[in-house]
Amino acid sequence: MRLVSSPISFLAGCILGLAVSFIAQPIWKLGVEKMNQAEFSELTFKCDNAMRNHLLAKQRLVMTPSKANVMDVKSAEIGLIDCQDYDLMRKSLIRWGLTENELSEMALVAIEEKGADLREVVRIHEIRY
Repeated sequence: MRLVSSPISFLAGCILGLAVSFIAQPIWKLGVEKMNQAEFSELTFKCDNAMRNHLLAKQRLVMTPSKANVMDVKSAEIGLIDCQDYDLMRKSLIRWGLTENELSEMALVAIEEKGADLREVVRIHEIRY
């Protein structure tokens, strides 16, 4: 017996498939973001700190050249490995379907999380007159 499909059922299947793909894609991306936000936030924070430490060490070396400051720059360069981990995670999330805009949004969420923590630390420790 031959299997015969009507053109109407084929068209309905295509329309249903397109509708499901448009609905599933944002849900998929949201799930990928939620599952990876904590680790991404941590790597974002570590890389930001490593870059800041490296910049400060280089500025100290320029202002006051010394062997100790050269060693500080070398130590700060080792800290930049955190940025490699951050970059690898970004590339992995892109392979999972996230766009640069979605990754930027995840970075903003990470900054806001740490910023709120930082504001609380400053509030507790600030000297009031």
